Amino acid sequence: METYSDKNYFSTAKAILAVLWQIKSSGKDNLLSHKYIRQLCPAKSKITYRSCISRLSKQKLISRDYNNTIILTDKGNEAALFSFIEAELKFHKKDGQRWDGGWRMVFFDIPEPKRKYRDYFRKILKAIGFLKLQKSIWIYPHPVPSFLRDLILNKNIKSHVRFITTKFIDDDKDLKKMFALD
Repeated sequence: METYSDKNYFSTAKAILAVLWQIKSSGKDNLLSHKYIRQLCPAKSKITYRSCISRLSKQKLISRDYNNTIILTDKGNEAALFSFIEAELKFHKKDGQRWDGGWRMVFFDIPEPKRKYRDYFRKILKAIGFLKLQKSIWIYPHPVPSFLRDLILNKNIKSHVRFITTKFIDDDKDLKKMFALD
């Protein structure tokens, strides 16, 4: 039995929001056949999905249009983005990637009033496999997953984050060692 403390737990509501973030709108059948639903919260009954959709609608995170298509509301967009990122992290593979010789660096200075976004951004960088080079400078030797770009383009932090990709960092032996690239 899965519990909230189970590291593989992913709620049905988060899975539904993640699907809607990725595909923008959906009929119920398309929604329930998406990989997030099938793989992150399998073996749920149709009643569970129906009640979850009803709850999300009551919370005004989703709505239905005149064709009965499920869509995100403005309020649901942010929750859906975070759910999408967490879902993508479940599928992100850190191991087994070949180094292409490039370094990806992210610089950020997210102000204190946006602390929750800064903390969340750091959490996601760590989960992907970025390592802290300095206080707000993080480095990674592999291509940046597209879901991280979705987070950065979020209006709350977009103007506070910069990415650099470079093939050259002088004396990068310590970095190669940190990522076990030698």
